[in-house]
Amino acid sequence: MKHMETKTTLVAHLQEAGIRRGDALFVHTSLSKLGWVCGGPQTVIEALQEAVGPDGLIMMATQSGDNSNPAEWEAPPVPVEWWQTIRDEMPAYDPAKTATRGMGRVPELFRSYPVVFRSDHPMWSVAAWGRDAEHIVAGHTLDVGFGPGSPIERMIDRDAKILHLGSPLDATTLWHYAEYGIEGPVKPFECALVENGQRVWKTFEHTDVNSDPFGAIGENIVKRADVKTFTIHEATCYVIPSETWEPVQHALVALRSWLR
Repeated sequence: MKHMETKTTLVAHLQEAGIRRGDALFVHTSLSKLGWVCGGPQTVIEALQEAVGPDGLIMMATQSGDNSNPAEWEAPPVPVEWWQTIRDEMPAYDPAKTATRGMGRVPELFRSYPVVFRSDHPMWSVAAWGRDAEHIVAGHTLDVGFGPGSPIERMIDRDAKILHLGSPLDATTLWHYAEYGIEGPVKPFECALVENGQRVWKTFEHTDVNSDPFGAIGENIVKRADVKTFTIHEATCYVIPSETWEPVQHALVALRSWLR
């Protein structure tokens, strides 16, 4: 028998998991694992909004992974002879127009939802709704990425909770903050953006962010007493404090030291 969720039942799940009015949430979702949701992504978004209220804050990752160096594309790769044409023709990032890639149906709808503000980073944007949302996403430049001065840091300062609704732990965007301020590789990134009113293909150097270790590290993090684990149909869900970026950073330091 299929499982159905509605706005009413989703709000109840969130409240039972300790989500309260005024909370700041960084949300990751897997819509398919929640069962059949009456109203789909719209229902999930509006359940989240009702759970935290107008004084709360909801943020989602709205990354546009195909606005990047085509030489690094793997799913799927493209022919070498296409690479330069892609660099020449890829539309510049536009917060109002550029679609997400690989983020899921909920963030794709959320990025254009009423009174949602999307940041200006051409590859790693986030979108937010609620109290101070416009301020939270402001100034998201190439140099800050996920690190100091970014919307991620502002969510940590806001004492946000990470909410996973069936999504894998290696999708935890906030934990990228842990990759800054420690020894690690730097690499060139490429993307299309608007600079001085003109569309340009930009190459920039940045910390080589990599979420691959987050899955294994996260399996230990979610055993902490301050992490709430609950289930909605086939979705394993977590409410995780944002301060967990610190033990994630310690684990990354240990891992990199071991790999040397």
